[in-house]
Amino acid sequence: MTQFMQQQVTRKQDWIQIDGSNGITWIPAEDVAQSGLLVGESTDDYEIVSKYEDYYEGEIDYVGVVTGYGARLSAPGYMDCTEWTVFDTAQEAQEYLDENYPEDEEEETA
Repeated sequence: MTQFMQQQVTRKQDWIQIDGSNGITWIPAEDVAQSGLLVGESTDDYEIVSKYEDYYEGEIDYVGVVTGYGARLSAPGYMDCTEWTVFDTAQEAQEYLDENYPEDEEEETA
């Protein structure tokens, strides 16, 4: 059986971490404007934070840059997907997916 939503784990890459009133949002750094921050740095500087307002619903407390492996569910060929969650290792990312989104073992009935 093919699932509609499939697990995805990225290669190790840089991520923009946006934290604020609605929790943490992760965005692949290659997909957005560069923050000017180095990996491991974060800031609440308005000029930098304002670059990411279109990517976050709510008040942004700070923006940072981290390196890690992203994990999410995605529907190939569609725009449906869950938010990214970022981990230090690919194994941690896969374990997160396995624990939170276990594969459905039930067969579809016609």
